[in-house]
Amino acid sequence: MELRTDRVGLLLDQLESSVTFTRDRLQGLTDDEYFWEPSPGNSWTVRRRLDGDVDVYGKGDWIADFSPNEPIPPPVTSIAWRMAHLLACFTMRWDWTFGNRRMLFDDLEIPHTADDAQKRLFESVERWREDVDGLTEEQLDTVGFSQFPAGLDPTVPFIAIVWWLNREFVHHAAEVALLRDLYREKLK
Repeated sequence: MELRTDRVGLLLDQLESSVTFTRDRLQGLTDDEYFWEPSPGNSWTVRRRLDGDVDVYGKGDWIADFSPNEPIPPPVTSIAWRMAHLLACFTMRWDWTFGNRRMLFDDLEIPHTADDAQKRLFESVERWREDVDGLTEEQLDTVGFSQFPAGLDPTVPFIAIVWWLNREFVHHAAEVALLRDLYREKLK
């Protein structure tokens, strides 16, 4: 593979290689692993919506735990939660950059199977990558090119948002890989 040397090309190559590693690492992910709570009763996860749920996001029957003021220390999370978080990051940032600029956390359909989560996550990352790759240098340097309201988007050059989403992907994909290792050890 020949790596690009332009600044957005380097970031997109980094994202693509991270996605390739992650796809390989997620081979065979089961629903049991996807929903496993490493700290039962003290984990954030994806679950069925119940009447009166608070501090959650998502539309439909499935939601992800959330709090506008993240507890300190933050709760341990499931693979399902990490993947829903990444899906939210890429789907909503895409909408606020290239789409209708109106998607919010409660507009997101939360995947409730490991296969669907992978499919949707990798599709959203690829859509993001393709559209970012078509931007001009001027657009990459534009402060507020993305208007995502739950981040720094309106205050930093767009290239910084591209960098940030790479960082999010690498960070959370590594956590998912570790959770898979811990789940496997739990079964021994």
